[in-house]
Amino acid sequence: MNVMKVSIITPSYNSALYIKNTIASVQAQTLRDWEMIIVDDGSIDNSADIIRDIAINDSRIKLVQKENGGSASARKLALSIAEGEYIQFLDADDQLD
Repeated sequence: MNVMKVSIITPSYNSALYIKNTIASVQAQTLRDWEMIIVDDGSIDNSADIIRDIAINDSRIKLVQKENGGSASARKLALSIAEGEYIQFLDADDQLD
């Protein structure tokens, strides 16, 4: 069976209230071969700390931090390092069913 890796790209700006649920919804998927690249776009809340704490226990989650430049620049940065054959964009306040 050939499993295709998926890169899930999530720009994050001040998403501390939502990001745990967003990450948990990805972790709950039946597909296991994925990476989640979360680009913290200069948040001033504790979003990056929350993401870092979760990523310590799940190597599929990668935190990238940059100065604020907007969600498009965060997505572009994540695309440049994504390793998946398929790309899924997921906002920091959304969840996958």
